[in-house]
Order: sequence, then structure tokens, then C-alpha cells
Amino acid sequence: MKTFRIDDDEYQAEDCIDDIFINPVLPDNFYNQPLKERAEERMRLWQDLPFIVSDNDFYKVYCLDGGAWDRPTLRGGFDDLQQAVDFVRDTYRSIRLER
Repeated sequence: MKTFRIDDDEYQAEDCIDDIFINPVLPDNFYNQPLKERAEERMRLWQDLPFIVSDNDFYKVYCLDGGAWDRPTLRGGFDDLQQAVDFVRDTYRSIRLER
């Protein structure tokens, strides 16, 4: 894993393309903890920050954006990493610029 910085925050991931994490190291219980129970710092770091998880040459885009009450929302699946990156750029551009 590599270490990346966005603003003053540090993250670990397999890779990072245009501030989009590929296979990031996620906090414990990230996929099954209600948003209301998450620590404020954890929400600050991960809310509205889309990331990509690869699985056997298939790429899933997730985002902790409130689309699900207890986990990050699965926003799409792609056969190609570049397609997933392009989707994140196109879909979350305005959110990322505000961050």
C-alpha cells in the first residue's frame, strides 16, 4: 500500500488517480456501520469521497454519500479501470471541487 495526501489528510491505497483511490484501506466496519454511528472524523474523511475497488478485472465505484444508511453506496461497476475513473470524474466533479 502507498500513502497519499489530499489536503492535509493522509490515506492509504493501492493507487490514486486524480485523487481517486484505487483499493483504499478503509476503516473497520466501513461496509456495515450506520452513518449516524460513525465518528465525526471518519465522516469528514470519507463522506462524498468516491473510491474504486477492483475485483478480478472488474471495478466497482463506491461513495459514502448517504445513498445507503449503513454503508457506502455502490454507484457503478465497470470492466475497465479508466471507465471507472471517468465515471467518478464526471459524476462527482462538483462535489470534489467543493471539498
